[in-house]
Amino acid sequence: MIVPMSRITVLGPRRLQRGVVDAVQRLGVLHIDHVRPADEAIGPRELSPEDQAARAALDGVRTQAEGILALLPVIETPPPSTEPFSTQPPEALRARLAPVEAETQSLTRRLLEAEEEQELLRAYGRAIEVLAPLLALLETSRRVEAVGFVMDAKPPDAVDTLRAELEKAIGGRLELVSRPVDDSRIGAVVAFARQDAEAVRGILTRAGVTELRLPASVRGQPLGQAVPQLQARARALPGEIESLRRQLMELSRRHRAEIGAIATVARDAAHRYELMAQLPQSRYAFLVYGWAPTRRVFAVRDGLFRRFGREVMVFDEPAPVHHAEHVPVLLDNPGWLKPFELFLGIFDPPRYGTFDPTIFFAIGMPLWVGIIIGDVGYGLFLLGITLWLRAKAAAGRPWRAVIGGIDFGFTMRPAVLWSVVALLTWMTVWTFLFGIVFGEFFGNLPERFFPGFHPWFDRLALVTIYLYISIGFGLAQVYLGLILEMVKAVRHQERRELLEAVALLSGGTSIFLWLATQVHVLSPAFFKPVMLGGALVFLLALLASATLGSLMWVMESISTFGAIISYARIFAVGMASLALAIVANTLGGGYSGAFSQVVLGIFVGAVAHILFFGLSILSHILQPARLHWVEFFSKFKYYQDTGHQYRPFQRTGGG
Repeated sequence: MIVPMSRITVLGPRRLQRGVVDAVQRLGVLHIDHVRPADEAIGPRELSPEDQAARAALDGVRTQAEGILALLPVIETPPPSTEPFSTQPPEALRARLAPVEAETQSLTRRLLEAEEEQELLRAYGRAIEVLAPLLALLETSRRVEAVGFVMDAKPPDAVDTLRAELEKAIGGRLELVSRPVDDSRIGAVVAFARQDAEAVRGILTRAGVTELRLPASVRGQPLGQAVPQLQARARALPGEIESLRRQLMELSRRHRAEIGAIATVARDAAHRYELMAQLPQSRYAFLVYGWAPTRRVFAVRDGLFRRFGREVMVFDEPAPVHHAEHVPVLLDNPGWLKPFELFLGIFDPPRYGTFDPTIFFAIGMPLWVGIIIGDVGYGLFLLGITLWLRAKAAAGRPWRAVIGGIDFGFTMRPAVLWSVVALLTWMTVWTFLFGIVFGEFFGNLPERFFPGFHPWFDRLALVTIYLYISIGFGLAQVYLGLILEMVKAVRHQERRELLEAVALLSGGTSIFLWLATQVHVLSPAFFKPVMLGGALVFLLALLASATLGSLMWVMESISTFGAIISYARIFAVGMASLALAIVANTLGGGYSGAFSQVVLGIFVGAVAHILFFGLSILSHILQPARLHWVEFFSKFKYYQDTGHQYRPFQRTGGG
């Protein structure tokens, strides 16, 4: 449900502004509303020189702490307590950060240099060994310069083409010798007069060849000495890199929580100074406008009174139900219902003064997933997935969605994982229940093994009734959406929206009944009066609206009928699920005779079931969600009546 909100106004003397802002942040209840009073004498003012200096100092602390955190390895740490650091001056915080920063930067620099050296040796180590004897002959020459480089081995004539281009550019005054480095690369040395260096390097650059680079540890040494050293470095670097990483990890274990707490303190302070610069204030007083849950108003009053007494006044009034676009929205549902808020979380919340549709998702979503899958065997698959994700959630760590070596590119926090587990649990229960009703265990296996088996409801035999049940859900939910729109229109005294909902309900009903009687699904004798009555109500609503725009209601009535029929996708996806299960059984049942053939058939059938289930499970979940998002929500204009999230001004760290 949508939590009732109250408008809060805090009034106090400017000398207490910093303290009041700090108290409001500690309370963590007030959603700040940046409203400018009508009086031009009251408005935001620049921070005092003292506050500006404090803000700049804390910004420096924040930058320093966040820089250290960026270098330290990320590890799981408990929420840091900020209390020990919240009263310390910026100079003391910087002093605590300085030794950790120096050690972190030193280790990180050494690690990066070692990793760069390792990459160079991987890329050029073999080439240096091959070309070193050639380069060593010319490295002491004053007149001749030599450049070693690596190039692709393909095309085969690449070296000859490069030699011809170089000879043409400098009149043949060069010598080029090449050696194979590996299957895909050729190493080469070109020797030339020093006066031709610029022309040669220009041609090499345009040819896209890679000049050999020696690591910094041996740069400037004779190649005869450098190569043995590089070989020794190649053997030593993995251990050195691992040691540096261990040292950084140990440093992170010792200091990351503390550094995070300091960064949080500085971040919270920056938010306070930012708010102080935005608050409306006069020469002597300041105002804070905001919103808070009505049940928390006393906490705001009591918290400020305990700290400031009667010097700070707090005024409150209930939030308006009508024209409540600026009122933030907080949803508060029972524990069993809260996981279904995930389906609303991808959109803006409902506008204050309307209603929270989470309950309808909780009723329809798992029910329809169960009706679509309706198979005890596939229910076991769902149960397995649920238990697997439950183990991930119980670990208490964020889970990166990597399944079967495929990274799906998102991470789920433990709280989200628990919500997903709760959703899958509901879907699993309904899948088991309807699997029992439909008599399905991996499709038609019960009928194949027990010829006299008769389910309570055979989807294949009663396919027409299954379709009618699906469309019946559409009638119920589309009508519910339009009735909710009527209730909302009456509550907010919106005459045109009320007439539109009445017109769509009556017009859509008339079209639906007319088509149903035409195909002899319903009796014309009984439903013709209802159909004519619906058409009459539609015309009366159209006339009462007295606007040309209302003529669009004719098309929207047809769209309402289409929304009802759209629920046939429950039937379609459900039958597709059953058909795939039967195909899997048919594939596995094609092997008979010898024991080995039977085992092979079981294996083929199991693989087919797993494959079909894996490929279709997302569709089985998303189709019911789509019916809610598109067909149901549009009927009470959810997307036109959204609000904004309640975001209280609060500390970002622990106590």
